[in-house]
Amino acid sequence: MIKFFRKIRQKLLSENKFGKYLTYAIGEIFLVVIGILIALQINDWNDVKKNKVIEQQLLTSLLEEFQANLILLDSTIKANERIYETSIKIGEFTGPLLSSIPEKSLSLLMIGAFKYEARFVPNLGTMNEIDNSGKLSLISDPNLRKSISEWKSQLELVHNQESYVVVLRDNSLGFFIKYGNFRRHLDIIDDALLDATPSRFPNNDFGFLKNQEFESNLYLFIVASIHLNKAFYLPLKEQTELLIKQINQNIN
Repeated sequence: MIKFFRKIRQKLLSENKFGKYLTYAIGEIFLVVIGILIALQINDWNDVKKNKVIEQQLLTSLLEEFQANLILLDSTIKANERIYETSIKIGEFTGPLLSSIPEKSLSLLMIGAFKYEARFVPNLGTMNEIDNSGKLSLISDPNLRKSISEWKSQLELVHNQESYVVVLRDNSLGFFIKYGNFRRHLDIIDDALLDATPSRFPNNDFGFLKNQEFESNLYLFIVASIHLNKAFYLPLKEQTELLIKQINQNIN
């Protein structure tokens, strides 16, 4: 094709047909420009097609990730409920006049309230990939992009509140460690990690239950735990459910 055009130009020049040669040259340039534009358009189409494939892959992975995280979040909410409900039961025995409670019963309540902590640890593999690679822009739905950003912001707030709750839990547990007998506690509950022999110290007298500061710390922990569910976990659950719905709407 190039040789063909060259021959035409040479023929026009040899015949001294400069006007026709100029017209032909302009036309040839025009054809080259058109060819470049067509090639660029084809490349753009290919890029768009490629990005659409990547977007669908991301959306599929995000859907699986958020569905799994929703299950984890539900489990965390229920675990937190068990923690503060058990803590409320401990509160039934606080005060200047101790109510009668078997030592093992109290030890079991202390386990339920203070051994575990509510922590939502979601799977973030795809989310981290999106952040690290800048692939958020490949998601074409602006509402979905906004929802993803809002979810990440809410998750950070959740983790801040969780840390605050853990500090309050540790404060309340500190009274049991300081004024109780943790070795007797391990022996009574038959802890699997350590075969604790009986302590030579007297039985726990539950004196910390008569401590007003312990009661205040305990109820601050309870309130913060309830607040964690209502003001942090449940809104995050709603956002997660919305994200799942939006992702499904964008998957072809």
